[in-house]
Amino acid sequence: MRILLVRPDSSGGIGVHVDNLTRGLREAGHDVHTLVATGTGAIPAIRHAARRAAVDVVHAHGLRAGAATCLATRERTVVTIHNAPSNRAGELLMRLVAQRADVAMGASRDLVEALTKYGAEDARFAPVVAPSLPAPTRSIPELRTGVRKELGLAADDPRPLVLAVGRLAPQKDYGTLLKALTVLKQRHGAERVPPVAIAGEGPQRAVLQAAIDRDQLPVTLLGHRTDIADLLRAADVFVLCSIWEARPLALQEALRAGSLRVVATDVGGVADVTAGYVPLIPPGDAEALYRALYQAIGPADDAPTLPGAHPGAPADDDAPDWDSFWPGPDAELKAALDAYTA
Repeated sequence: MRILLVRPDSSGGIGVHVDNLTRGLREAGHDVHTLVATGTGAIPAIRHAARRAAVDVVHAHGLRAGAATCLATRERTVVTIHNAPSNRAGELLMRLVAQRADVAMGASRDLVEALTKYGAEDARFAPVVAPSLPAPTRSIPELRTGVRKELGLAADDPRPLVLAVGRLAPQKDYGTLLKALTVLKQRHGAERVPPVAIAGEGPQRAVLQAAIDRDQLPVTLLGHRTDIADLLRAADVFVLCSIWEARPLALQEALRAGSLRVVATDVGGVADVTAGYVPLIPPGDAEALYRALYQAIGPADDAPTLPGAHPGAPADDDAPDWDSFWPGPDAELKAALDAYTA
């Protein structure tokens, strides 16, 4: 088949997924064209690209790119939605996609339900697979030492290192993470607050940095990083505090890195990803996040009990085979090809 993949300008989860899909489709012998479509010129750009390549199907990713594709082309149209709409405009775009796409796909089960509610006649689940982690560039002790030195931590600092990965944007809700750290500081003293590193860039950098400075929190905004796998292996605790996620790639990568000291919010497809092995907390709840963090970093004898953990959760050095819980690249490719066929 001749396929046009349309995507937003994204280096995050959507971008990784489209890159994986492009590679898989080409390896399977299909003629794949790609287009980054943004702004007011998206509709004519999609229309021109589809006609020039004489494609059989156009597969768009994301609400805006998906809506533009539905308006631009008469070819068979498949749209994968990766995030829930955050406002009325997003809901209108999702309704347009649901009602005009030949196949509307959701990256989590709740998105599939939402597409059906908005009128999709053919709504399906879209597996979004996290790529395998690259091999570590250094030994784990060297990684830990290097990252801690970069953050200005003393070699003998006993506090565990907490890591979060994602854009500095409202969806990731880092403001609640800072509030939880402030609660921890007030109740247990500044010396018990763990150093936190946040890898990612985005529009909320200035607001977050102001809050960090005001409350004198040991939080470092690392900006965009290309060594996420190394950071994951160097960290002691991983935190996902988003108000919504589908199947977050950063969470999958953190679990693949080998640690079960993960704190995550119970949103979107997170429960499917964690398969009951990670305690999940409500989104936007600073008290719950404080308690989960304190349990992850505190001594066993005085850490508060957090309900929700899988009763048979293994120790850190006995992590489950996460890939046995998750769809793999073959399922990702098959789901797309099935959607391309009338």
